[in-house]
Amino acid sequence: MWLFDVLRPAPRAANVPEAAIADIYRHRRVQLFVAVYLGYALYYVVRKNITVALPPLMAELGLTKLQMGIILSLFDATYAFSKIVNGPLCDRTNPRYFMAIGLLGTALANFCFGFSSIPVLFGLWWILNGFFQSMGSPVGPKAIASWFSTRERGRFYGVWNTCHNLGAALSVVVSGMVVQYFGWRYGFFVPGTIAFLGAGFVAWRMLDRPESVGLPPIQEYHGELPKGTVYDTQETAWQLFRNYVLTNHRIWLLAVASMLIYMVRNGIANWGVTFLSEARNYSLAHSGFTASFFEWMGIPGTLIAGFLADRFFPRRNLVVAAMYLVCLVFAVLGIWLAPRGSPVLDACAFGLCGFLVYGAQMICTGIGPLSMVPRRAAASAVALTGALSYVGSVITSTLSGHLTDALGWHATFAFWAVCGFLAVLVISPLVFSRRGSLT
Repeated sequence: MWLFDVLRPAPRAANVPEAAIADIYRHRRVQLFVAVYLGYALYYVVRKNITVALPPLMAELGLTKLQMGIILSLFDATYAFSKIVNGPLCDRTNPRYFMAIGLLGTALANFCFGFSSIPVLFGLWWILNGFFQSMGSPVGPKAIASWFSTRERGRFYGVWNTCHNLGAALSVVVSGMVVQYFGWRYGFFVPGTIAFLGAGFVAWRMLDRPESVGLPPIQEYHGELPKGTVYDTQETAWQLFRNYVLTNHRIWLLAVASMLIYMVRNGIANWGVTFLSEARNYSLAHSGFTASFFEWMGIPGTLIAGFLADRFFPRRNLVVAAMYLVCLVFAVLGIWLAPRGSPVLDACAFGLCGFLVYGAQMICTGIGPLSMVPRRAAASAVALTGALSYVGSVITSTLSGHLTDALGWHATFAFWAVCGFLAVLVISPLVFSRRGSLT
């Protein structure tokens, strides 16, 4: 089939002249990074828009928080399972078209969601969105592993990881204004249109590995491995996943910690706007603006975590994650305990949580597992940490809604704080291990 031909890894190109390698590498890395950064940011534009649409959607159609929590959980469950499938597939395909097809699919799911009016169809289209969203998540780690060497991954992965925050923050701000003035359905139509156009940009600018444009592997270029090292093998997607991920107990520990981190992250991200509109009595636009600080402050949090990991803990980057997580427990409680009628404090509290949760997530789901597997299994390793992360999202989406309905917001925030504390406990054996992170 033509689709399988399109998705095949790009063939090796003729080697570029030795004198031109440095300039071409510099140009191509910028091109690759911009494409994978903006491409995955757009995935979040058509993922986080639902959080802003929830209050008017529930009010218009008479749906409960538990019902919408179940729909959010269906997305997370599909996303988690699909990561296990699409992660290894990404390792054996051309990420250029793999990412673009996923973005087209998620745009289509958003259009269908906006035209629907019953919970069953909402669930169906958001399940479809979850599947296509999982096609974008492994592309970034694969690109970073292919184009950036071990000693610089913390910084570049940290910068790339901010695309989550950019996309989510733009989503809640833009969707907040669109929903406020045009209704909740346009909160899906407008982001869907943006994602549709973005898919064309990804297909135009994205790149496969350096060898596909005539460049040497980054590990050879930076002198980390000798010339002639074999990078690409004939291992199947399943063999890569089995040999380097399923049998790696260190990645499993990271995956469990990531699950707990995502229970905090997606709990606040999914229900933050609703909390502010109900418990703080802000308008929908004001709630979206305040909640966006959770995403915006994730950017410096991620960048600083990457810098600290590269500069002070190059082989023990999980120390940085542990420090972030300890502080996160108190920051979560700070959102609930902030005095009412203090919009500046609310924005600061959301921002501090975003700063800490995204920094810890970047290490536990990104540069941590990348340091434990060879380049060809990078997407597979991140697939496992990502899959368990969204198992946590399944739990937190439904349970947070149920706790709020049954016991109030104080129980929900206590639950998120406990999740952060448990993540510290799970990651501790890796933090204090003499082995540290592998190169």
